[in-house]
Amino acid sequence: MPYSGIVKYHVKLSFDVDGLVEKADIIGAIFGQTEGLLGPEMNLNELQKVSKVGRIEVNTTSTTNQTKGDALIPMSTDINTAALIAAAIESIDKVGPFQANFKLEAIEDVRSAKKKEIVDRAKQIVQKWSTKTISEGEEMLKDVQEVTSSGKLVTFGKEKLACGSGVFDAPWVILVEGRADVINLLRAGFDNALAIEGARIDESIKSLCESKQKVVAFLDGDRAGGFILKELKSLVNVDVVHRAPEGVEVEELTPQQIADILKETAEEMKKETAKPKLQDPKDEPIANIVKKVYSGSQ
Repeated sequence: MPYSGIVKYHVKLSFDVDGLVEKADIIGAIFGQTEGLLGPEMNLNELQKVSKVGRIEVNTTSTTNQTKGDALIPMSTDINTAALIAAAIESIDKVGPFQANFKLEAIEDVRSAKKKEIVDRAKQIVQKWSTKTISEGEEMLKDVQEVTSSGKLVTFGKEKLACGSGVFDAPWVILVEGRADVINLLRAGFDNALAIEGARIDESIKSLCESKQKVVAFLDGDRAGGFILKELKSLVNVDVVHRAPEGVEVEELTPQQIADILKETAEEMKKETAKPKLQDPKDEPIANIVKKVYSGSQ
């Protein structure tokens, strides 16, 4: 009869028979010699009727006077019933007139294997679609940045430290560890980053920082980043410190991650630069002063 149950377990057995027998002989021995051992409700033919046991598959290999092979029994019972059936089959000692030995090789949980397949497939789906989503988002961000940002990679000072072209004019500067960090910040739309290039801080950096309204340190989330920050603070007045997540380098961050980390500081600086400045009389152009003096003498 066709098997309509949901397979939970595969009971796998091996056997050897001291004589030449056919597949039908093996199946007949399995049904016949287990019948009544565990009660009528546990007979294999009864379990098949209620779709608890599926079609038994048998493979045989014969030599001159011996038959070996394996049997697979699909079952939708609980594990205890599967174990009892397996133990009953192991008790078979004859197939026809020949001595036989049956041995349980495994009871495989089909659902576990299926769960693993589902999890593996889910990982593939997540990897494919999350990568696609991220790449699409970065491409969109890049398109916007190419329109709104004119930042370029240039150099600063006699040591020719890598920096964004906005370092010279921006009211604030972002100090990062290396050239790759500057490039990554440019991708995120920040052209005011300067690479300090190692733990030894160049003196020209100190002069630049003294001319800025705010100095921001944006360093890697590793131990080396901590050492560099300590050295940096000994020479420069750092107003804000940002670190990449633990174990992550600034050059590895996505443009969106960089934008999120620097968002608050960038908004503060935008508000500061938008405030109208009171003009110091000393800063008045000399032409205006001359004009006022001339007008007063008339």
